[in-house]
Amino acid sequence: MASDNSSLKKKNSRLAKENQALKQANQDLPAASAAAGLNVWETEEKSGKLQLKIDNQTGQAVSDLLVLAVAANGRITLNSLPSYFPVGGAKPRYFYRKKVAIGGAEGSLTGAYAGSDMVCLFADASGVYWFKGNRGQIEKIGSQAHFKKLLRQISLNKLEESPLPVKKTKTEKKKMSKKTTKKTEKQSSKKKAE
Repeated sequence: MASDNSSLKKKNSRLAKENQALKQANQDLPAASAAAGLNVWETEEKSGKLQLKIDNQTGQAVSDLLVLAVAANGRITLNSLPSYFPVGGAKPRYFYRKKVAIGGAEGSLTGAYAGSDMVCLFADASGVYWFKGNRGQIEKIGSQAHFKKLLRQISLNKLEESPLPVKKTKTEKKKMSKKTTKKTEKQSSKKKAE
């Protein structure tokens, strides 16, 4: 009888823990689905820098956005990320912004390490940090302390904010267009003269 009670207590304890884990996962679902609205992809390579497009459709500005290029053949998870950047090894090629507003943005990766896949880490408006893997999977990092610990594990102790590309004004575009037109006219007249 005592052994039956003992096994029932163990089973109840295990079920209580599982129930708590399910409740926590359920609470994270709305935030995780909002986090899924942040997308990053590469557009092209210019002057040795990989250009990025960032689409923030989370419904809120995000902070501490870190995009990493990772050379991987499979799925990159939060737990596997440090194995791609061992301490003392090559520094990750990254893009970092302290704040990213809702909507689209552009940027370029810094650093020397060229990877084939993109992952990103960021904080939502409530200060919860998230990881979005190369296959679109969302994983909760947790607090800023956890985020900083992960940065140390991948040799990015000091992040420098990446510059945003400078947009050309309409007058600059017109000037460039006129210069191009004049160059084309000169080249055409040279060819005719020959």
